[in-house]
Amino acid sequence: MSRLGETGRRMGSLVLSWGAVKHGAADPSDGKNVVLHEFAHQLDFENHAVDGVPGLATREQQLSWSEVMRSEFASLRTADETGMPTLLNTYGATDPAEFFAVSVEAFFEQPRALRARHPKLYAELRNYFNQDPVEYSGEILGEEQRLSS
Repeated sequence: MSRLGETGRRMGSLVLSWGAVKHGAADPSDGKNVVLHEFAHQLDFENHAVDGVPGLATREQQLSWSEVMRSEFASLRTADETGMPTLLNTYGATDPAEFFAVSVEAFFEQPRALRARHPKLYAELRNYFNQDPVEYSGEILGEEQRLSS
């Protein structure tokens, strides 16, 4: 399997496959975007750890983040282990750093679906990024997602 993208805390760079970049941009609401994914890893490195926790300003933010992310990560792992369908890419069940990265992809590419199916996760990301992508998203919801919104 060829690499789609790579970054590391000590790399000092971000490497992306041009083909993967174009593929991610071709469908802006499929939840798969290597640019968003790898930049999420860069944000994760802000606190000098690879743990799925970006630099958060206050202890209150850290506690809220930890509670929501721990619960959502556990739910994704359970879905992955049992084969249950999920909005989030099950690659995020690998570890908390990958969970954060796939959550960022969904936040920007599938904000309406994420808000409907994972409201606490959506709220944490909305607060962290200080924006609400639902307001400008071109995401087209399927019938099932429209009914649950």
